[in-house]
Amino acid sequence: MLTEEDVVARVSRLTVTRLRVYVSQGLIKPEEDGTPGYSEADLARAALICNLEDEMGFQEEDVPVLLNLIDQIHGLRAELRGFVEAVEALPPDIRATVRLRIEQRRRS
Repeated sequence: MLTEEDVVARVSRLTVTRLRVYVSQGLIKPEEDGTPGYSEADLARAALICNLEDEMGFQEEDVPVLLNLIDQIHGLRAELRGFVEAVEALPPDIRATVRLRIEQRRRS
């Protein structure tokens, strides 16, 4: 787990105050065990939020919507990965049928 100071040191343009605002808004959810503990995912999310606001010019009120959409994309990718793994575990003839049906749907 990373400390608040670790996260601030590793993300440019991030201050302790700014990080605490993100936490209070629920944009970053560190593990609480007396003091907040941040994961690598929290670190990446903090960097993403800073980039959205500072580099890409999104307004503070737009960030929760963007993060929600990004989270949905990640969730869908995980579901799709699980679906592909399930299809790959099927017998070859059934896999071929599934692929054929997918191709047919793409053409229509």
